[in-house]
Amino acid sequence: MYGSLDALLTALGLLAEPITLVLLVAGIVLGLIIGILPGLGPPIAIALALPFTFYLDTVPSMVLLLGIYSAAIYGGSISAIAVGIPGTGAAIATVQDGHRMFKAGKGGEALGFSLTGSIIGGLFSVICLALISPLLADLAVRFGPREYLAISIFGLVVVVRVAGQSLPKGLLVGALGIFLTTWGLDELNGTERYTFGTYHLYEGLPLVPFLVGLFAMSEVLIGAERALQRIEFTQESLTVKLPGLRTLGRLKDVIFRSSLIGTVIGIIPGEGAAVGAFFAYSEAKRRSKNPEAYGTGIPEGIVAPETANNATVGGALVPTLTLGVPGSPAAAVLLGALLIQGLAPGPKLFTDRPDLMYAIFIGLFIINILMMFIGLLAIRFAARLIMVPTAVIVPTVMLLSFVGIYSVSNSFFNVGVLLGAGILGYVVRKLGYSIAPLSIGFVLGPILENSLRQSLTIADGNVTEFFSTPIGLTIYAVLLLTVLWGPATQWIKRRTAQGSERG
Repeated sequence: MYGSLDALLTALGLLAEPITLVLLVAGIVLGLIIGILPGLGPPIAIALALPFTFYLDTVPSMVLLLGIYSAAIYGGSISAIAVGIPGTGAAIATVQDGHRMFKAGKGGEALGFSLTGSIIGGLFSVICLALISPLLADLAVRFGPREYLAISIFGLVVVVRVAGQSLPKGLLVGALGIFLTTWGLDELNGTERYTFGTYHLYEGLPLVPFLVGLFAMSEVLIGAERALQRIEFTQESLTVKLPGLRTLGRLKDVIFRSSLIGTVIGIIPGEGAAVGAFFAYSEAKRRSKNPEAYGTGIPEGIVAPETANNATVGGALVPTLTLGVPGSPAAAVLLGALLIQGLAPGPKLFTDRPDLMYAIFIGLFIINILMMFIGLLAIRFAARLIMVPTAVIVPTVMLLSFVGIYSVSNSFFNVGVLLGAGILGYVVRKLGYSIAPLSIGFVLGPILENSLRQSLTIADGNVTEFFSTPIGLTIYAVLLLTVLWGPATQWIKRRTAQGSERG
């Protein structure tokens, strides 16, 4: 039972094992390196490490990937502040004030605000994760096929809504991801579907090679176009100056609000760290007494987005662990790691493996604490990492992708899937589409198909029965409000503007 003392002690014992501690630190270091290097990001970092988790137990695997996840989001702020080029999408909102402070000779202070905000936001979201997840898991026990169908639709629609400027484009790419999950033998009647005459596809497209190809290999192909470029910047002091308690007290409202915003945005499937950072930045600016100061190099302009983007990590794990619905592309890869270990995320995970849940919560808390100390040391070497040319990064990522996939499966077919998914991701990105709906669709596809077919069986073909359960109806209502919120807000703004002009 979740909450038992035995499960807690077991989790602490698993976390105290030497291999777990080594991988925890290694995950933070690798995440920082990937985050600092412009063009890469958490999904790519986790995807590269994913094949190697085949050789590890569950807890060491998860702390490795969670360390990479958290540190990669923070690492993007270092290059954003030092050279004005965000290492990850989550750090785009940090560039304006962070880089201006750096150029004004306050780089150490800017890096200190970024590190402190990231740690506080991460710790806040871990506490929320530990408190909210068990409650949501208890609710999820009541979920049947119709409820899982509703939550799958919710996750897909929400992620495509924020994946780009065009909802139809997002829906199209998400549908493509779902379609690719239909390849292989039908689970219900054993019929061959899109196997193209090869037994390799009887079990469908393998998850790990597809995700690694989609994120890592597509980035390799994109990066090859800028392989001759090299990032240069004037070397300046990178000695971090952490803010004092008085300064943090002055920023407490921004920190708390941004932590809350980041956690909530993370819980909503598909929103992600970049959305959380921008939302927190705009909200801090809107509530500020001096909004015109934002963008000129002020601490609030760094603390708000950096606190929020790391707070999305714990938030994104809430639907991932309790419902099996990934809250972000990076969480989708983490979901793949659990599936590799033979674990199905959902309410049973809390009852069957409470020790694992405790290990994830405590491990993520420790990761954020250690990230403070490791971050202080890592920033000293940030300049050299930022200056690594893409001509070195591209072949390194390619080599790691090939070695990781082949060493796990000893299958050239899986290597072919890796390349095929990479080419697909490259084409999708070059056409101006986002690969986030594609990855989420590929992960949620089996859940969506099975729950749809089971729901049709239960309802005897009557689609209106899909809306007959209170939980399912509530999910659809929230989805409708989420979809209509943006257009409604824009309509109100236009009406207000028109009224002001007439007045």
